[in-house]
Order: sequence, then structure tokens, then C-alpha cells
Amino acid sequence: MELLWYRQPAAEWNEALPLGNGRLGAMIFGGTAVDRICLNEDSLWYGGFRDRVNPDAKESLPRIRELLAQGRIQEAQEMAEAALTATPDGERHYEPLCDLILQQLHGGAVAGMHGMRSLSGKDMRALEIPCQEYRRELDLREGIHHVSYRHGEKQLTREAFVSFPHQVLAMRCEGFPCRILLRRGRYLGRLDALDGQTLVLRGETGDGGAAYAAVCRAVGDGVHVTGNTLYCPGRFDLYLSAATTFREADPAEYALDKVRAAQRAGYDAVRRAHTGDFRPRMEACTLRFSTEDSGERLPADERLRRFREKGEDLSLVSDYFAFGRYLLLSSSRPGSLPANLQGIWNESFAPPWDSKFTININTQMNYWPAETLNLGEEHLPLFDHLWRMLPHGRQVAREMYGARGFVAHHNTDLWGDCAPQDTYLPATYWPMGAAWLCLHIAEHYRFTGDLAFLKAHYPLLEEAAAFFEDTLVRLPDGSLSVSPSCSPENVYVTPGGEQGTLTDCAAMDSQILWALMSDLEEMGAVLGRDTSRYSALKKQLVPVRVRDGLVMEWGRPYAEAAPGHRHISHLFALYPGCQITREQPEWFEAAKNTLRRRLSHGGGHTGWSRAWIICLWARLLEGEEAWENLRRLLSDSTLPSLLDNHPPFQIDGNFGGAAGIGEMLLQSHGGRVHILPARPAAWKAGRVKGLRVRGGYTAEITWEGGRYRADFRADRAGTLCLSDGRRFAHEAGETVTVTGEETRGLG
Repeated sequence: MELLWYRQPAAEWNEALPLGNGRLGAMIFGGTAVDRICLNEDSLWYGGFRDRVNPDAKESLPRIRELLAQGRIQEAQEMAEAALTATPDGERHYEPLCDLILQQLHGGAVAGMHGMRSLSGKDMRALEIPCQEYRRELDLREGIHHVSYRHGEKQLTREAFVSFPHQVLAMRCEGFPCRILLRRGRYLGRLDALDGQTLVLRGETGDGGAAYAAVCRAVGDGVHVTGNTLYCPGRFDLYLSAATTFREADPAEYALDKVRAAQRAGYDAVRRAHTGDFRPRMEACTLRFSTEDSGERLPADERLRRFREKGEDLSLVSDYFAFGRYLLLSSSRPGSLPANLQGIWNESFAPPWDSKFTININTQMNYWPAETLNLGEEHLPLFDHLWRMLPHGRQVAREMYGARGFVAHHNTDLWGDCAPQDTYLPATYWPMGAAWLCLHIAEHYRFTGDLAFLKAHYPLLEEAAAFFEDTLVRLPDGSLSVSPSCSPENVYVTPGGEQGTLTDCAAMDSQILWALMSDLEEMGAVLGRDTSRYSALKKQLVPVRVRDGLVMEWGRPYAEAAPGHRHISHLFALYPGCQITREQPEWFEAAKNTLRRRLSHGGGHTGWSRAWIICLWARLLEGEEAWENLRRLLSDSTLPSLLDNHPPFQIDGNFGGAAGIGEMLLQSHGGRVHILPARPAAWKAGRVKGLRVRGGYTAEITWEGGRYRADFRADRAGTLCLSDGRRFAHEAGETVTVTGEETRGLG
């Protein structure tokens, strides 16, 4: 059973445990005297859309490209900072909704917060009361949070979940009377009583941003409101919902309708609907090791400490795998926004990197596990957001570059803003964000075979390609490349010792475009389209280049200012791309050398970068290297709550780590299925079920003693092709059973 539990309340936000339904998120501390529940609504962002395209950009671009071609790097960069930087240079940022505060009334006295300016970790620790048998836990399969403890002769229990079917946070409390407050910062929002059991918090974010409302209702004998505080008896149920004007004309009425509907249904029915929705999705893909120890008997923070010392708790690995799936299911559901840098969970009004959608890897990494780990439906919000970006990306392409199609740089926000973000040379002027995101469209089709989806979304691929058809530049060797751009977020050093970031020959750009043109060819063939121009363009792109046994990050013989950099952009073609495979031995070995060099200089020092490295080693069929980096991810970049630590908290490492575990167990790129391609020796025996395979299969694999059995259930008729050359024709709905010996790193 996938379960995280602790012997003490969370002392700070990073130790709290997450609940979510895509739109509504909660981080629960599990306090004794005061329980703090930090709430988020996914569309609550500060400010409205702004047209930020620099009016001097289009006129200046030819000169910037000319300067780069002439090697006059500093002049090009100075001109780019002046003419390409957006005005203003920042997009909008994500904000918290509010805190739901439950103050216990022990023996009639309020467990006080009087005079407290905030609810920081230090404040929360100061409020705890002596208790016995304390336990808080998160049931990953059911998506339910529990708190229990004994104080004197009384037993307290609290249970909470965030329901997708009913769109509410629901909670049942038994034990002590309490009072309930809603707080947004110290002075933000207006809190009123709607009736004797209901509070509503209303406000606006400012500068044209969304208006919001949160409605909280308690149900139980003796519930009443005094002022703007709810007083509740020793046993009560609570329902809370929220909305903004991003989706709803009247957020308060929407939230009140959801709360009323949940109350009418009753807590038990709301709970059944939630578990009926959540549990099957969690059980659709599971991992268990036969050699797991009894780690689940220990609290998760103790297991993590023990893992740092010994690295042997395989039950922690399977729970981490489940937690990654849990987080995606909780932060990205149909109708919600995509998972952002923090998924959906954020406590700050000025979060790191604005808690936006950073699209030079981070948002993409959030969705690496979506298809392989059987959460394809949770991928849909990303495609919805691409349509939100499209009109703004067209405007940026037209007004900034004088081009057709659409383009996005290295960030986007609630409104789908596509103009450059920040004034930061190593990242700001990179125009590949939309192209990379569009690659997820073809991936979704490869796994699902959903022809209606492909027909609807293929135009996005065409729009992304049209931009580059109009803007690619020809290099002296005759190949086509992107200018201006950068290799996120690295700095190069020329043979003459000059440092630079802006370039016309970043390897990642050509690798992304190779993948985009390949997707247009493959998906166009499915739809019966003429794709000859994409094939012709693909042949003219700068190929993967190797120098001194390493994959070149730039098309010129530059050195890296930071050879241990967190981004490994020039290995995009290995993962998540599939341009570099064993069929190109020179590239494949160069990729290994490149990754080893990165690590030898301190690479992988952020959580998400370490997760990417796991995926890269898995694609290189190096199971022991992948396992070593997974251990480092858990030991060095994982918080007690198992959330990823960039630092600070950033959720992409959780998603990338889960995807990496999946790649170690099964790969299906390139038209062939490779069973257990990167299983380390420590994973002696186990069972994984529910992994999805390109071509439309669901796999279950058991292994022990170097042998395996794999069952592939086919969605449709076809031929299953294995990496060892075996082929199995099948009908729709048929299960193909395969047995054999492992060929790790060989077949």
C-alpha cells in the first residue's frame, strides 16, 4: 500500500502534504493546536494579459543576425537586450488562494494565534500541544490525508481530500470543538458570513487580474458564525470550493453551488465518488519490488534519512514512483491548467520564478511520465494551454519576427503570453518553447491512437513549423539554423576566450526542429497530408555533431563556461528525443561521454537536472548509472515530504524521476519495445503493471533471476516488435505474452 506517514506535524510548508484535483490544491500541516491548510486555485494569477512585444524587435533582427554571423557577439547581445527584450520584460505570476485555519478549543480555551503576524514554521512549532499517538499520513492510492492523536482522554481525527467529481475540499473532523478562519495574507481579501454556517472570501489580484472567491461551509449540530469566524462542535464536516473570473462570471456563486451540492450528497457519498475516481487511476500503474523491506513501517522522513545512509530501501523507490503519479493526477486534470513549476501548490505571493510555466524544459518534464505511466488524460491540460498560447504566439511571430506561424520563448503564463521573459541573455531570447511543447501532441497520439485528437491538434504542429520556415538562417556550410537563440541556460567560451550566450548554432534548436519535422512527417502520413516540404527542411538542418568524442552543444568549437551545468540541452536528441540511438554508434558513445563529463564537473546539482540524468542513462541502457543517479535524487534533492528540491521546491524533479524509473523498466521509442532495458542489479525481482507502450499497449512485467514475463494488452490490431527482433501479430484486445532472458544494454 502506497502510504506516506509521519510522527509529527509539519513544521514548515515544505513538510506539509499535498492534495489536489487539478484546479484546487491544498497543503496540509496536520497541526495539533492549529492546523494550517494552504489553498491554491490554479487560475489565481496576478494581473491580466499585456501586449509586451518590443516595437523595435522586427527592425533590429536582421542586424542582430548579421552580427552573430560575423562573430561580433557582444554587439549582438547588447542590441538584443535593447531591441528584443519585451516591454515590460515580465509575465504574470501565480498566487496562493488563502489559508484555512482550524484552531482547536481544548477544554474551552482557544489554542491561540493572538498577536501572531504570520504562520511561519517557527510559529507553527510554537503552537503545538503535548499529545500522544500522533500520526499524519497521506494515502497515495485514495488521495486522502489523515491526522490522529490523543490529548488527555480525548482522541482527535481529521480526514481530508480534494474531490474532482464534486470540485470541493472535503473534511471530517472528530474530537475537539474548533473555530475556523480563512486568511489571505494579513489584509488581502474580504471575509464575510453568508449564513450561520458559511464563510466567503472575495477579492481581486490587481492590475487587471482575476477576481476570486472561496466559500467554506461547516455542517454539524451547533455550527454557528460569530463575526467572520466559524465555530464548530466536536464532530463536523467541512466543504470548501473556490473559483476565479478566469473561468466563472460569478466565482462566489460557482463555489457556493459546489459546496451546496456536496452538502446535499453528504460526506460519505462525496468520499465514495472521490475514491471511485481517484483509486482506479492510481491502481492503473503500480510498481512493487519482491525484495522490498518493511520500510513502510517507518515514517517517510525516517525512511528518507535511512536511504541517505544506506540507499537500500526499495519500498521508498516504489512509493516515490507512486508519488510522482499521484502529483500529476492531483495537479493536472481535464479542464484544469497544466501543472506549473510547483504543480499547483504555492504559498508565496512572490514565488520563485513566478511559479509560471517554464518551457525550456520544466513544463515539458512535468509531462514526461504522463503517457508512459498511464496518465494520458492528465496530459490534456497541456494541449488546451497550447491553444491558449496560439493567438499570442502568432502575434509575437508576426510583430517581433515578421513571420507566419506561432512562437513562444522560455516562459508562458495563465494567459498564454509568448513574448520573451526577463532580461537574461542565457535564456530570454530562445524561441523554441512552442515547438518543443508541440512534440507532446505526436507523443499522445503514439500512445493512444486517438485519430480525432490528432486531426484537431495537427494544425498546432504546422503553425510551429511555419514560424521556422520563415525565420531559419543559412550557415556558411549551407545548413539551416535558428538565429538568434541560445543553449538554455549555458554560456560558451570562444577559442579566443570571449564569453557569450546568444548564438546562431545551438545544437538543441536543430534537435528540436528535427523532432518537429519528423512528427509532421509521421503524423502527416497518418492523416494523408503532403509533408514533402518538412522532409526537405529536415535534411537541411544542422546534424548532431561530435568533436573530441563529445556531442557538441554549439555548431562551432566553443567550450562551456560551466561544464557541470544543470541543463544538458545538447542531449535532447537522446531524451526526450529519439534522434540519438544505438543505431548511430558514434553519437551514442559521444552521448555517454558527454553525460559522464557533465557529471564529473558537478552536474545534476538540482533536482530536475538529476531526474533528467536518470532518463538519459536509461536511454543509454546503463542501469547502474541510472540507479546511482536515482539514489542521488532521493538523497540530495528530495524534501521530507518527498517533494523535489531544486532548491527551492520545484515539482519537475518528481515527474522526471518517476519518468526515469519507467524508462529503466520499459522503452518503446523507435518502433521497438525494449523490456527491462536499464534494470540495475539491486532491483533483483519485481512486478510493474500498467506501463503504456507506443503503438497502443498496456504492459505488465514480472522479473526474477534474470528472466522476465511480459504481458502486452493491445488496444488495436497490429504487430508488437521487440528490440531483440521478435515480432507478434495480434488483434485488438488480445494479450501478447512474452518470456525471455534480460538483455540489459544489449537488445
